Amino acid sequence: MMTWRYGRKWQLILFVGTSVLMSAMNVGVAASLTAMIQAATAKSATLLLQTLLPSLLVFFGAAVATWATMLLQAAIIRQVNLTIKKVMTRQLIDHPDLSSSQGSDLSFMTNDLKMIETNGVTSELTVVGQLITFVGAMIGAFAFDWLTALIFFLGNLVALVASKVAQGRLRTAASNWSEANGNWTSGLKNYLSGRDTISVYQAEGVVKGRIHQLADQLENSLRLLNILTSSMDSLGMLLALCFGVLLPFGVGIYRVISGASTLALALFMGIVQLSNDMRNPLVVMIGAVNKWQTAQPLIAKINAANHAPTVESSLLIRTGAMMLKHADVAIDGHKILNGLNLTITPGQKVLVMAPSGYGKSTLLRLLAGELPVAAGQYWIGKTLVTAKNTHQLRQLFGLIKQTPFMFDDTIRFNLTLGERFSQEALDQAATDSGLAPLIAEKGWDYQVGDEGHNLSGGQAQRLEIARALLRHRPFLLADEATSALDEHLSDQLHTHLLKSPGTLIEVAHHISETWQKQYDQVIRLDELASQQ
Repeated sequence: MMTWRYGRKWQLILFVGTSVLMSAMNVGVAASLTAMIQAATAKSATLLLQTLLPSLLVFFGAAVATWATMLLQAAIIRQVNLTIKKVMTRQLIDHPDLSSSQGSDLSFMTNDLKMIETNGVTSELTVVGQLITFVGAMIGAFAFDWLTALIFFLGNLVALVASKVAQGRLRTAASNWSEANGNWTSGLKNYLSGRDTISVYQAEGVVKGRIHQLADQLENSLRLLNILTSSMDSLGMLLALCFGVLLPFGVGIYRVISGASTLALALFMGIVQLSNDMRNPLVVMIGAVNKWQTAQPLIAKINAANHAPTVESSLLIRTGAMMLKHADVAIDGHKILNGLNLTITPGQKVLVMAPSGYGKSTLLRLLAGELPVAAGQYWIGKTLVTAKNTHQLRQLFGLIKQTPFMFDDTIRFNLTLGERFSQEALDQAATDSGLAPLIAEKGWDYQVGDEGHNLSGGQAQRLEIARALLRHRPFLLADEATSALDEHLSDQLHTHLLKSPGTLIEVAHHISETWQKQYDQVIRLDELASQQ
């Protein structure tokens, strides 16, 4: 159960306790009704007065138990939601699938988690509470008259068994809806991000058509899911009414008419009252179980994330020579790098060149641990890089990306990412990257805007460079690091990088022969590819 695994166990135990109390109060209500009917049958005002105070106490107890149960349910849902969000946040941050779409992750953290709350967590609590109510009503009914209670029980059991029929189809429909929902979120995010391009090239009609197609797929999958769920709920209600109401009522009334010695009218009416606490919980349980089934594909993702290994923060990889031995890299089954051999000694300055499409950026992603080696080996010093130590590997690298990402926060946060650095270190990184004039004008607390919209391309790239220089990692990976800088600032940055003590691996399309001579190695991936 998700509520047991991800919630606070003491809250769930209390929830069960208050549900038991609420179920007992329901039996008390039936007993009060029976006593009142007995008083009416005996035409005794004394018996009626004797039932009033106990009945009031039972009704008050039922109200308190219901109130406490609802409070505990709200507390359990809150705690489970928080724990699940922590688990999934850890999975997305510590074990990111950098080759997948961010839209699918966003969809899961918003729409899918809400569905898990409604159809998963709430449904589990509903089943627990209603099951306790059902069992309590059965015990009370058996105490009144076991034969009539048994008929009620068997009749209600028919509806419960029938609810199992379409659970497989419900799971499939829920999985299809989750996939369509992810496609909708990812596609919408992609198209909205490119609205300026769409407008310039007047592609509004095509894009609107594609968005409508995604919406149609999403709504069709949701319609099918709702139809299946509603159909099962309706079938469960029909069976519960036929076998859990009509059949037991007929048998019970026949026994009263026949003068059964163990079933007086008052006792039968008490069982009828309890039958509501058998039938209604059963109908609600069937609906809750059906909803719970729709959440199972999503719950499976959370359980898998919960069992993912915890990332160790300690640095376990010692720096040393970087070596690729017959390394292959493939993305979506397409081989990008094939049998690459490469050796870079500590402190070397390496320039990687090639036309577009030869895997320059892919090589940097491989070295940084973002992509695995499909075949061959990747060594740093005496450590073989594997999926188990990629987090430690990333602590060795600084990265300057061609398209920097800016968080919707201040310049200071985008530089430090929440880590503590001395002001002297911050000022030095700003000076070395050419960011100092912007800070002098705007200040460290200047808001850069969503994805850096308040910065120019050159300012964003200088901030990205400063972010890498600030940390002084042993290896610096630079992907077209100066593409948005003017020539003077580009030369200034190259001078600084080439004089730094760490290892530099830079990817560049165009760089003068004068600068090429300053590097220890110039690797041309297109020439390596032609030799293989």
